[in-house]
Formats: sequence, C-alpha cells, structure tokens
Amino acid sequence: MATSIKKTGKNLTIPQVGMLATVRNRRALVASVEPFGGTPEGQLHLVRLEYTDLDGIPEDSIIWEREINATLLEPTAVPQVATQPPMPATDFDALQRAARWTALSPFLNPDRTTPEPHSPIASPFFGAVQIEDFQLVPLLKALRMPRISLLLADDVGLGKTVEAGLILTELLLRRRIRRVLIISPAALRKQWQQEMKTKFSLTFDVIDREETHALQKRLGLDANPWRTYPRIITSYHYLRQPDVLEQFRSACSQPEGSAQLPWDLLIVDEAHNLMPSNFGDDSDLSQMLRAISPWFEHKLFLTATPHNGHTRCFSGLLEQLDPVRFTQTSEFTDAVKQRISEVVVRRLKREINQLDEQAGRTPRFCDRIPQPIPLYFGVEEKKLSAAFAEFRAAVKSAIASLNGCGKLIKKLPY
Repeated sequence: MATSIKKTGKNLTIPQVGMLATVRNRRALVASVEPFGGTPEGQLHLVRLEYTDLDGIPEDSIIWEREINATLLEPTAVPQVATQPPMPATDFDALQRAARWTALSPFLNPDRTTPEPHSPIASPFFGAVQIEDFQLVPLLKALRMPRISLLLADDVGLGKTVEAGLILTELLLRRRIRRVLIISPAALRKQWQQEMKTKFSLTFDVIDREETHALQKRLGLDANPWRTYPRIITSYHYLRQPDVLEQFRSACSQPEGSAQLPWDLLIVDEAHNLMPSNFGDDSDLSQMLRAISPWFEHKLFLTATPHNGHTRCFSGLLEQLDPVRFTQTSEFTDAVKQRISEVVVRRLKREINQLDEQAGRTPRFCDRIPQPIPLYFGVEEKKLSAAFAEFRAAVKSAIASLNGCGKLIKKLPY
C-alpha cells in the first residue's frame, strides 16, 4: 500500500517524476524535477506540478524545499508477502473497488493531445445524477464544436440544468475551460449553486452587492470579484447596473493582441428574458448580454420558450449566441434554418414518449389531457350573489334620487 512521506528537519525527500504530492491542500502529480543552485541548507529543486482536482490553477511550479507541509505519496509497490502480514479484509475490498473503478474510468486518454474518432465522455461518471439517454445529445453535439454555441430549448422538466452541468463538467475535465459565469434570475442563483455543488461537485461563488462589499472589506477597495473568483453565479438584473457592468469590463481587460479571451464559458438561464426587442430600443438586459458576449469563448443559452412569435427577436437572440453564424433578421432562408438546427436543441415530452414507444419501452412522461371542470353555485353562493345585486340596485336608486344626478346615473355602465 502507498505511504505518505513528510519533510522533517533537514531530512528532505526529493520528489520524483510520476509521484503524487499534496501541496497547499491540493493533490498534484509531479511532472518534472530540476535541481538548481545551492544554499547552506543544500541543493534546491524546482518542481512542476499538475493538479488533479478542478479548483484553482491546473499546474504550478514550486521550490520543493521551501514549501510548508508538502507531502509525497510513494508509488505503490508489490507487497512483500514473505515478511509482511496479509492485508486487512476491509483494505483489500477498498483496493478492489478502486481497481474496478480505475478499469471503468473514462480517462483512456487523459491528456487529450491526440484526436480520437470515438473519444469517451467522462462527465456522466462524475455526477451524482441519473442521466437519461436524451440528455447526452447536447453533450455530444457540444464536443463536436470547436467553439461551443448551443441554445438548449428542451421542454420544461427534461433537465436543461443537468445538460448544462454535463457539458460544463466535461469541459473542465478536458481542461478546455477554467473561468465560468452563470447568469440567471435572482431567485434562481442559490438553486444553481446548490445544483452544481450537489450534482456535479462544482463550487460556485454567488456575486451580489453584499458579497462585493465583503470582499472589498477583506482585500481592499480595489478588489474586483469578477477577477478574484474563477466560477461565478450572478443575477443578470445585478450585472446590468452601470457601475457593476463597468467593474466587469475592467476585469475583462486584456493585453493588446492577446489571443485568449478573459472568460471561457457563459451560461444564461431563462435566456428569453434577454431577447432583443421586435421594434424600438432593446431592453437593458439585452444590451448587457450583447456587451459581455464577446468576452466569452463558449456560450450556452437555456430557455423553455426560445421563440416569442417574432422572428426578429429570435434571430437577435441567435446573433447574441453566435454572431458569426447569425444576424438579426425578420426572415429565415434555407441556409439559416440549417444553421439553426446545428445550434438549437429542442425536444418536447411527447417526442421523447414517441421514441420510447418506437423502442418498445414505457413512455417516461404522462400525457396531459386537459379536462374542463364544471362549477356550480351552492345555496350560500346564490344567496350572496342575490344580496349583492339588491345592494347594487339600492345604491343606484339612492344616488338617482339626489338632485342633478339623474342624467349621470343613466350614463353609468352598471
């Protein structure tokens, strides 16, 4: 079994390439070790680490002898059965389960440096959620895109949040993204944070006015939350405020000529609220989305009502999603309709049920057949209606008896 080694005094253990290390409370893989210089304490070693978790920077370089509480995990060696006692049954069961999980792990090509015709997907294995087959369609469609631009417009209850979480987790596992922003209505911020934490083990920070003041109190008045946290959830009603939007702009400033965008992924929940107007000026929310969209490499829009009946509004939303493929227009050509099918994922519950019936399975969703419910007045309701009619007639008669009010009463609608 593997044992951990800590640095004690001057007895320093030199890491080797391939070892696992725990540095700054994070597990990392030792990628390279370069000795350099010399001090009265001895020779120093520059160690490059590749972190195995998803939080923080993916890799780092440190001076091993200067790190505090750094721990090495030796490579697993073959047990000496002749001199050592047998492994406890509980430890053997744990080792067996770990070996089985490793064999079933989707990381057949962890570095993803070489393209594969049938590259496996990893996110369903890392989420605490039961995945439906139709929820994998947006994930596979997204992985075929070099720059992801998807409008998830599935029916209510089909799991658009789960589909977005699968795409987000897969991109994080493949190290294609790091900085993520989720904007939603204010009432759904905590729900998004809880869903990402419980279902995909992803931590997000909710940014609002209170959290910004708390951050500035800890780090100083110049602290910018949009630059401090890598994964953020916020309300688009908060982000549209001029001072907040200006603060966001300052965090997105890049050196001139930089090829990398400041943000990796934008997820917009209830995206129909940010749809451009059919005529006249766009809303503040739509203008805000149009302003921040160019700073994101990938975009996911979520809405159950993508079309409000006006083609110009829908095409404007598609332009915000992907300005290279779409422009705001009142009519769609056949070529534009083909491009729409490439970026819009729209499934209804009845379509899922039809696929289940064709495959000989029981439909997953019940059919909604509205039935009219007859309503009848009871005895007490009839008495109340008759009493109110008598009261109304009495008030009308009393007003009509006043001098000069007869003509006015005749014009009243009741």
